[in-house]
Amino acid sequence: MPSRLATLAIALAAAITAAANALAQSDPTTVDAQKIEGVSDLEVSARGAAEIRRGELGVFGEYLRYNREFGELEGEGGVRLQSGVDRFFGPSLYYNTLDDTGFFESPGFLLQGERQPARGSADRVEFLGKSKYRLIRARFTTCKPGQDDWFLEASQLDLDYETDEGKARRPRLRFFDHTVLAFPYAAFPLENRRRSGLLTPYYSQTSTRGLELGIPYYWNIAPERDATFTPVYMARRGFQLKNHLRYMQPQHAGELRYEYLPDDPVFGRTRTGLSWLHTQNFAPGLTGQVDYNKVSDDRYFVDLASQVKQVSVGNLPQDAFITKYGTLGSGNYTGQARVQRFQTLQDPLAPIVPPYHRLPQLNASASYNDVAGKFDTALPGEYVRFVHPTLIEGSRASFAPTLAAPRISPGWYVTPKAGLRYSAYQLERSALGEPANPAVAVPWLSLDSGLVFERGARLFGEALTQTLEPRLFYVYVPYRNQDHIPLFDTTLADFNYPQLFTENRFIGGDRFGDANQATLALTTRFLQGNGQERFRATLGQRFYFHEERVALGPDSTLRLASESDVLTSVGGRVTQAFSFDATTQYNPYKSRAERYGVSMRYAPEIAKVLNASYRFQRDILRQIDVSGQWPVAAGWYGVGRYNYSLLDRRLLEGLAGAEYNAGCWVFRFVVQRIQAAADVTSTALIFQLEFTGVGQIGTAEALQLLRRDVPGYSVINRADPALTPPSARARLPFEQVF
Repeated sequence: MPSRLATLAIALAAAITAAANALAQSDPTTVDAQKIEGVSDLEVSARGAAEIRRGELGVFGEYLRYNREFGELEGEGGVRLQSGVDRFFGPSLYYNTLDDTGFFESPGFLLQGERQPARGSADRVEFLGKSKYRLIRARFTTCKPGQDDWFLEASQLDLDYETDEGKARRPRLRFFDHTVLAFPYAAFPLENRRRSGLLTPYYSQTSTRGLELGIPYYWNIAPERDATFTPVYMARRGFQLKNHLRYMQPQHAGELRYEYLPDDPVFGRTRTGLSWLHTQNFAPGLTGQVDYNKVSDDRYFVDLASQVKQVSVGNLPQDAFITKYGTLGSGNYTGQARVQRFQTLQDPLAPIVPPYHRLPQLNASASYNDVAGKFDTALPGEYVRFVHPTLIEGSRASFAPTLAAPRISPGWYVTPKAGLRYSAYQLERSALGEPANPAVAVPWLSLDSGLVFERGARLFGEALTQTLEPRLFYVYVPYRNQDHIPLFDTTLADFNYPQLFTENRFIGGDRFGDANQATLALTTRFLQGNGQERFRATLGQRFYFHEERVALGPDSTLRLASESDVLTSVGGRVTQAFSFDATTQYNPYKSRAERYGVSMRYAPEIAKVLNASYRFQRDILRQIDVSGQWPVAAGWYGVGRYNYSLLDRRLLEGLAGAEYNAGCWVFRFVVQRIQAAADVTSTALIFQLEFTGVGQIGTAEALQLLRRDVPGYSVINRADPALTPPSARARLPFEQVF
């Protein structure tokens, strides 16, 4: 809360500073009133609708006196001081332009300039010297006049721009005449500079942790380093300490997170989480990175909220690499040395096989374009040692040169390409009778070609450009027996539209599939004048000229048909508000769809969005996902998500909540239920009270959650001027500290 007071205090100080500077400057002064007395070069007194103007500054009152010799300006009788668009008003004003001292009795103020819009009042404003001010019993709010829903108050507020510091005594936040937060003392930086101190507390309520309360402390170590320490109390889990260190230098940058729970009464032991991301620039063209993540136990993410990174369900990366890149003659080269491990977190009801560690992985590649004005070539190589606690181990050295001769012209293109994939292994713990040093060399050829036709067309009542783009892609790969080669990092690629135009049906370096096949595809697009796609339809199918023989293993199912499934995709923006996308994988032999997905979005206005999708994969997946944000009454918005697996008959994630926008404050309340593990569901109660343009209390991650779960979600008090009152349309970037 003190940081919110600081934000408004900064805006007030800026307005007072501008007014004081205008009072002190030597611009020409004009005086207007019903009655004027005195000598203009010495002292002037004005009565009756009196007005003194100097540049953008105007002082108005029933009686004004200005002594140029002694630099004194006095006003009585409803004095109003206007500096630009900011206004101060009160019964009396005294200001000395020579030493920048004075006072304003019982002023009110309206600040509507470039900084944070606000209004408020004080019993007295004292000018204590150049860029030094004191406000006695000050009150601030961003609510419009006549709406006194909340105020920030302080018994005394000192603002000193020379030391870049503000101080507040007994600051408190009052909401509908109830004190929400209060502190005996607060200190904060001016001009939005970082300062060590406490941040705003946060709250949350979940079924796995109970009531959770955190009070972060921010440490501004140096301009290029800072840290945040957050003591957290969880009703069910006890006390936890979360630490976040950030650092940045010209040659390196990174962040370190460490979480420590000394005694979890439910789990029965100490629990920790660590995440370190570091990037290093050793020299031009030489960079490195460390990405290390580790937790104390398999259920860490199920039980505790954490910012430790997961790359997939159950696997934490522990990765480090150094990369060198540059030019080599007329070409480019890259080289990389890498070590990669994973911490695998097992769910007893859904166990997974841990991936191989790469200790190390060495990559090098060189590429040359327009060789002899005709060819592009690439020369990649790799060495990897694969380590696993239970499976076969070994190393793999591979080399995969390619040569292409692209020919591109308006309306057509053709790219013949040839390559070789050579892999050699040194294996440990291989099966009896299997070779310990297998090797395989697989040559291949491909030809990618296409045409592009255009014509004028109309769609949805709009003049557009329609394209027709036929494409032919042919691949030939002779059969090479690879059954004696282990699977370290290889799996069958997902059958999708981009995969139709690749030479290898496998992902990884342990298999290169034999092929004698052609892909035919046809795409049509409707393009607007600016090149944006309004509508798209695509049809593609692969045709096989001989049966596939290379498989992942003896139990793998090989393709027997001469044609692949047909892939179709249709999508676009029918209107400015409605868009859709649909994809289908259709089996012509069984006359059925093997996989399809349909998604739609309707978003006619800001803070009005409805999303719906359905995904189907035979015997594997049947999911519906509906989400949205919509106004339900004056100021009220409903938000929600329903993600349900029809195959498992289980709710994967559900979210329901409401938001209320009162103009100068917003209240959000959300209930979320997720499937945290095979046998664990977690329910969270999330609330947030945001004071528009200033800050919020409650659950810190509320907005991040809504943006993630509701695609197209809009922040109702900042996204659209039509939804946001003028006093809420500016926001100061500010470290919330005191």
